[in-house]
Amino acid sequence: MKRICRPVLFLLTMAATYACHRMPATANDETFDYREIYLPYSFMCDEKELGLNNVERDWAIWGHNLSRVVPERHSNSIYANVGGNTVKKQFCFSSPQLQIYISKFIDEECGNNRPQRFAVLPNDNDIVCQCARCRELGCTPTDATPAVFALLDKLAANYPKHKFFTSYYLTTRQLPKAPLPDNVGVLVSAMDYPLSAVETPRERKFEQLLKDWSSVCRNVYVWDYINNFDDYYTPFPIYAVVQRRLQLYARTGVKGVFLNGSGHDYSTFNRINTYVLAALLSSPDADWREVLTETCRRFFPTAGETLARFRMEQEDYVVATGRILPLYDGVAAAVRSYLPRESFLDFYAKMERLAASTSGSEGAGINRILRAVTLTRLELMRLDGIAPKEVGKARALLARLDSIDDVSVVNMNGKKWETRIYSESYWTVDNYISDYRQMLDLCAEQKGNILLHQPLTALTRLDEDYSDLSVLTDGMAGLPGNYHCGQLISSANPSLNIALPAGHRYRRVRAGLTSNIQFRIALPLRVTLSCGGREIGSIVPSPVLAPSGRTTVEFNVPDWANQGTLVLRFFRNPEVHTMAIDEIEAY
Repeated sequence: MKRICRPVLFLLTMAATYACHRMPATANDETFDYREIYLPYSFMCDEKELGLNNVERDWAIWGHNLSRVVPERHSNSIYANVGGNTVKKQFCFSSPQLQIYISKFIDEECGNNRPQRFAVLPNDNDIVCQCARCRELGCTPTDATPAVFALLDKLAANYPKHKFFTSYYLTTRQLPKAPLPDNVGVLVSAMDYPLSAVETPRERKFEQLLKDWSSVCRNVYVWDYINNFDDYYTPFPIYAVVQRRLQLYARTGVKGVFLNGSGHDYSTFNRINTYVLAALLSSPDADWREVLTETCRRFFPTAGETLARFRMEQEDYVVATGRILPLYDGVAAAVRSYLPRESFLDFYAKMERLAASTSGSEGAGINRILRAVTLTRLELMRLDGIAPKEVGKARALLARLDSIDDVSVVNMNGKKWETRIYSESYWTVDNYISDYRQMLDLCAEQKGNILLHQPLTALTRLDEDYSDLSVLTDGMAGLPGNYHCGQLISSANPSLNIALPAGHRYRRVRAGLTSNIQFRIALPLRVTLSCGGREIGSIVPSPVLAPSGRTTVEFNVPDWANQGTLVLRFFRNPEVHTMAIDEIEAY
């Protein structure tokens, strides 16, 4: 199981409150005429400083937000017709009334003299209108492409100074049969092109896709990714990866690139990343090491060398291993793919010393980085196992993480974001700290646990990405707010069966369970303990009232049950795809 359930990345998450402004001047290089880096610093720097575009300035409609053009009182003829029924979850793109609403929006908001971009995308589902007009244009139950491009053709002819885009996504994945007008474009997600500094099997396929679109469209824009969206704080090496991708985009005719990062939420090194990536967007063959070194020295005269060296060590690690960078995962996966452990620990120690000896604006910047990567340091401690003598150190690190100040970014409309969010899924520093402190409290209760660091045996198949049973006997409860942290996720049907090791005299067996409503992780319907096929007990877990939380079930073990093998069975709720177990103890 690669993922549980998460917000859709492609275009859906972007707000649509964008006023009409002129398109900014771009840098001298003409490789890409649209260049955007969706990171906090890009919202603060002057538009001419780095030659970057911005969705809040350069798009009148952005993402899956076509509903913005629909007036409060409107005709139902704008909606899809499926099986003779009106389906308001999707638009009918052959509807004359929908074209009228879009045109009125353009006339009132932007006129015909200020060049602007408009995203005319189907809503984020696989519904396709099957009215007579759409079918006559060539639409099928799975393909809305003919009707969408027919509408874009009309808008492009009526408003030649504007640009109109749809997406290569779900129901608009078919190449148009004829070349598109010069002011029509397509947004292509790079989700199917794995982040890697070396060639991957899917690279050639994605390259051909871009070539195919470029053959019929002059405005191919790629939506790409530059963060681990489950962890904005752990340093993410992206320069070598992005350079390789931008070089591919340049040779396939791509004219615009949107690098999707943490948006308004803070991510470690986001200011440095903005400068380095802006240089690569301007010239894909630029020496990013030189730009990185210069940028680090500019903003961090004292710490610049330390920062640049660590970033280069990370980049070299990614190139050397050739591993694919995960877009969604925790620190354990980061260590396997892009976080050289010893290099990071050395970097963290140096940053601690620099934070203590550097003042002024540089000192503040060093402290912000240090506090953010303290989450990474805490995760490494948790992965190693926290001995009783290390609990004090862990609590001190939690206090440092807790001292991170709110990020305030002002967008083009004057709105402020103040946040301690460290993931796309709105995991917060506060929740992480609360869960971690509870874990430390539970660590102190492990005395006498005879299963501590003992091997368990799975009697049913484990999920692909959750096959390490040692997480259940490491003596540390999981963090319910972040399913990457210390839990075994299972979609076993009807139950996950785990055998306890023989040779122990069991009196009590306890299992910790976590739930997370946001990711559809539910408590088991019931948990049983048995021996030799004979049931010892069956317990329905107590409900967790918070959106995410932890509960336990505990069994008393009779003497006769110590003659055989004890088996815990966790029965999954069939209405929910997954359940989570975070610790199994015995006394």
